[in-house]
Amino acid sequence: MRIPQLDRRVLYMLLALVVSIPLLVNVPLPPPAITPPTKSFYETIETVSTDPKTKDKLVIISCNFGSGTLAENLSQLEATLNLIVSKRMKFAIFAFNDPQGRDLGGSTAQRIADKAGYKYGEDWVNWGFRPPQGIQSLLKAMVNDLHGALGTDVKGTKLSTIPVMANYKKADDVGLIIEYAAADTVKYWVQFFQRAGTTPIATLFCPTSVMANEAYPMLETGQLQGMLVGLKGANEFETLMKRPGFATRASASLSYSHLLIILLIILGNVGMIQDRKRQQGATK
Repeated sequence: MRIPQLDRRVLYMLLALVVSIPLLVNVPLPPPAITPPTKSFYETIETVSTDPKTKDKLVIISCNFGSGTLAENLSQLEATLNLIVSKRMKFAIFAFNDPQGRDLGGSTAQRIADKAGYKYGEDWVNWGFRPPQGIQSLLKAMVNDLHGALGTDVKGTKLSTIPVMANYKKADDVGLIIEYAAADTVKYWVQFFQRAGTTPIATLFCPTSVMANEAYPMLETGQLQGMLVGLKGANEFETLMKRPGFATRASASLSYSHLLIILLIILGNVGMIQDRKRQQGATK
C-alpha cells in the first residue's frame, strides 16, 4: 500500500502514539539551546534571591491565564515556582485578567509548597482574583498600601492578620514580579507598579508563544528583565535548573510529532511523484 492510499485513521494513530509516549516515558531528546531571554530570566531570579537588598522581599506571582493555555503557562509556572521555593522566597499568587488564574495558580502553588514544606499564611499567600476593570487604580493603590488596596486573601482573611504579609505593605517590599499570561497584561505592572516605589522592581514575563513578539520591545528597553517564551521557554528553564518536568516531556512530544509530520509529507510527495511517473508511462 502506498502512502497516499493509507487510511487517515492510521496516520492519526501514529501521531497519537508519537505525542503520548514521551509524556508517559522518558524519551531522549537533545537539550535545547538556551536563548538570551530565558538565561536572563533565570539569572534575575538568582540575583534577587541572593542580593541582601531583595532576597527577603515578596515575589508576586501574577497568574492571568486560563485552561486554554495550560500547556504553556502552567508549565512555566511549575518550573519557576520550583526554583522560587528552593530559594526559600516568600510569594503571593494574584490574578486580575482571568478568574481561572486564581484557582490554577493557587492549586499549583499549594502542590509545590506542600512538597517544599511551605505553609500557607507563613510562607505564601493567595490574594485571589480582582476584576480587570479598574486594575490601573488598584495597582496604583497597591504601591503605598498593599493591605488596604487588596483587603483580604482568597479565603476572605484580612491581609493585615496573615503572618507572611506582616512585613510586606507596599511596593518597596516587593522584590520581584512574574507575570504568566495569554495576553499583554504585563504592561499594567510596567506602567503602574514597577517603578512607582523608591527602587524599580525586577519584572519577568511568561507569555504564550504567540504573545511573545509584543513583549520583545519591553525586553529590549529593560522594562522586562527576562522572558520565557511558551513551552519552549519552560523547557529551557528546566534545563538550566537541571530538573526536567512536564515542559521537557511535552517538548519531546512536540518535536517528535513535528518530525513525524515532516516524514509523512516527504513520503506522501514521493508517492505522488511515483504515481505521476506511472501514469505518464501508461499513456505512452
